[in-house]
Amino acid sequence: MLSFIANLINAIRSTLIVVPNTCFWAIFCCLSTFTPWSRRGVEFGGSSWGWINLRLNGVKVIYRGLENIDPHQTYMVIANHKSFLDIYAIFSCKALYCLFVAKRELTKIPFFGLALQRSGSIIIDRGNRKEAISRLQAQGKILRSRETSIVLFAEGTRIPASIRLGKFKKGGFMLASQLDLPILPLTIANSGNLQPKGKIAIKPGTLTLTFSPAIESPSFNEDISPKEMVREMNKVMEKTRIAIESHL
Repeated sequence: MLSFIANLINAIRSTLIVVPNTCFWAIFCCLSTFTPWSRRGVEFGGSSWGWINLRLNGVKVIYRGLENIDPHQTYMVIANHKSFLDIYAIFSCKALYCLFVAKRELTKIPFFGLALQRSGSIIIDRGNRKEAISRLQAQGKILRSRETSIVLFAEGTRIPASIRLGKFKKGGFMLASQLDLPILPLTIANSGNLQPKGKIAIKPGTLTLTFSPAIESPSFNEDISPKEMVREMNKVMEKTRIAIESHL
């Protein structure tokens, strides 16, 4: 009974922190997109939003491998995913300016959804694969021209904390190849224990973001057979998986 009450109190506390903080910074980011300082406004707002959500909930983030990030390079950042804390932590990292590939359902969240759309994040409909691929290609080229890195979660969704690493989806790797972007593997450790999938309450603690050295994505042309393309893509996916798993 005491455990239930403690979890309930913790859930209420987390909600009272995250919801108003999200509303405030979402509005801030939306308004900033109408100014000449749009990118700086979105970057500052996103970073502040993530940092405050973590800090006020007693979560500390340790950043490792920052030397592997070239601030002038656009990356396809591919990470594992177990918690909403992953998003807060990535946004709080000032060493990398990036936007997310997000599912359309998230745009229905008041304020936050509008901020996603106004910021230039890539919104996809997972139920329409053809449209999703087309949107990824079109918006991905725009973000590359603006030197903005793209974040995509390798497993496509949050994975329970009990599973070390889920099966990787090929979409992000294909997009990286089509846009000629290097892949930056990102390992997020312990977030699933601090806020498990399906839970609102956030436990105080420490999570770690580790950036591994970038991996070149394969460049394909008409001379390469489909089988060779698949082999090369599988090699890159395996290298990325090994890099992410090595820091879990």
